[in-house]
Amino acid sequence: MKPILTKAILALIASAALAALVPAQQRPSSVSVLGKNDYQALLEASPGIPATPADAAKRVYGPDIKIQEDPAVLDSFYAPFYKRVAAVRDVIKEAVENRTQSQEALLAESRAQANASPIVSRMGGVDKISEMSDEEAKQAAAKAVGGYQQSLAGGPGNTSPGMQAMMERMMNDPAYQERFEKMSKKEQEAELQKYMGKAPPPPVGETAAERQAKQATKETTAVLAKQNELSDIIQRVRAGDAEFAKKDQAILATPGGHDQIAKEIGARIQKLPVVATGEAGDMVDPVKLQALQREQATRDRTRAAWELQQRTALYAQRKAQYKEVAAAYEAWFKQNLGPINSQTAQLLDDATVEMAVHCEEELIGLSESLAKYTERATTDAAQYEQAYQKKMSEPAAHSASN
Repeated sequence: MKPILTKAILALIASAALAALVPAQQRPSSVSVLGKNDYQALLEASPGIPATPADAAKRVYGPDIKIQEDPAVLDSFYAPFYKRVAAVRDVIKEAVENRTQSQEALLAESRAQANASPIVSRMGGVDKISEMSDEEAKQAAAKAVGGYQQSLAGGPGNTSPGMQAMMERMMNDPAYQERFEKMSKKEQEAELQKYMGKAPPPPVGETAAERQAKQATKETTAVLAKQNELSDIIQRVRAGDAEFAKKDQAILATPGGHDQIAKEIGARIQKLPVVATGEAGDMVDPVKLQALQREQATRDRTRAAWELQQRTALYAQRKAQYKEVAAAYEAWFKQNLGPINSQTAQLLDDATVEMAVHCEEELIGLSESLAKYTERATTDAAQYEQAYQKKMSEPAAHSASN
């Protein structure tokens, strides 16, 4: 709907409502399932990074790492944790599935409230008004208000000159419009009567409607503050993973990595003298070749141990930061999501609940990403430990001359 039309329509609704504000109905929401999960404990339960490549290999391959080829052991190691994650996710599952429906319901309710106005309904409803030009909307509004006034008076007729004058002032005098919207039912009726030629004494002091409007404004401001705090927490959730991914890449890119080791050993193997030629091609000295391959396996294992140490430190930082975010959300939850009285604030507060559902989704995702990180680190180290064990347990090579 056009902004100008929206403002005009709201003014007309106010001028025709002739009813005091009433507390908004409390609607069922997702709030009942929020705050039930302990995200601190879930993060703490995430499996850590193994201390050594040997420990990593046992986690991936089991006790005999030279025999086990299928890393199904790793899946069974992480299964209890992921089962716990699934149980936590089930707590908010229905709320997550209903998020879109809830948002659509809020929009539909707001539209229905507008269409329930006797003025808006006489103008054809929100959809019809949104298609009107400003001038068409003014004319339709004047006609609708006139018809509504006549219905209150109990008879048919066209808009009176006084009513037309009031409509013109409503459309062209924002200060008057604002003051009218804050009037009580009786004060609005009196204002209408004044333009009809029966002016009562003007009201004095703050009206009940003005007090309600102030309270609604206060509550709405408080709800918006809640949303801003929660939005900041969600942003911290999203920023964490990108930051730590960059740090992890820096660890792997540190000079002396596995690619560099492979390149150096490969170059040295290329320089070994050829001792025989057969159907398989040139054959270099098997003793020297085995020595270089064992050197590569040893260096890879040493590098893997160093990477585990670095990743363990990064894992600790990552978990600590995630727990800080979880603690911030838990503190926010305890301090907010209380009862709301005004209708506008209630709609905003329902939106806050939906934001909280999303935030809890993100917190569950943090625990999963933490576990996935340790899985990758474990698998990376395990493959080098397995290669080392296999290479070092091979029978010693003999020279080609023997």
